Amino acid sequence: MAGWMDSVSKSQVSLPQLRDFDWRVDIKSSANSMARMSVPTCIVQMKVEQQAKQIDQVPSIENINIEFTKETLETMLDGLGKIRDQLSSVAGRQSQS
Repeated sequence: MAGWMDSVSKSQVSLPQLRDFDWRVDIKSSANSMARMSVPTCIVQMKVEQQAKQIDQVPSIENINIEFTKETLETMLDGLGKIRDQLSSVAGRQSQS
């Protein structure tokens, strides 16, 4: 039976799962003789659980840091909003069935 369980777990597709996240806004400053410039950026820190390779192993947690400019954050939020809308649409159709 253990061989069968191991075989099934290896054949399943499982993506990493978000376990926690935090964020902060940083200001990057640069000064030169021509001008002084400050650029706000957003740092997103995520804890992601990787799928265990075998049933008897504990899944590993990976820390991922991503830096966004205002423009890239707006693009990401727009994309996440579209995903949210699609999920809501699918969930609405399933509850009506």
